[in-house]
Amino acid sequence: MSASSIFSFGNTFVLLGWLLLVIFPSWKYTQAIILHGIVFIFSILYVYIFFKDIGSFDVDSFSTLANVKALFQQDNAVAAGWLHYLAFDLFVGAYIVRVSQKMGVSRWLYTLLLPFTFMFGPVGYLMFFIVKIVKSKKIDDIH
Repeated sequence: MSASSIFSFGNTFVLLGWLLLVIFPSWKYTQAIILHGIVFIFSILYVYIFFKDIGSFDVDSFSTLANVKALFQQDNAVAAGWLHYLAFDLFVGAYIVRVSQKMGVSRWLYTLLLPFTFMFGPVGYLMFFIVKIVKSKKIDDIH
């Protein structure tokens, strides 16, 4: 598989996970499909790209901004990095849904957080963190 085909596959396949989180967040298989299916497949592809091109990987690749920029001039590194983003953002999205449901956060509110998590990972998580703090304070005020 080429870096380009892995990149294209990842962009399309990840949408399944996000659709499950938005449309079927409470379905008993949603979390399993995402965590043990989609994220797992992305992990395998990531390892495949990494070991396929391990000869060009250098321990210093992440030591400076210039080295990271140089590393990401390679298609395999960009595809691996993109899979990394897709997998972790989806993982965080699944976490947001799971914890929100346990805390009793309304579905419409945690669903609003998901596009921010999908497109801007840490922004969505930060928004969730704020919701979690506000929700926790409300629970503390009741007791």
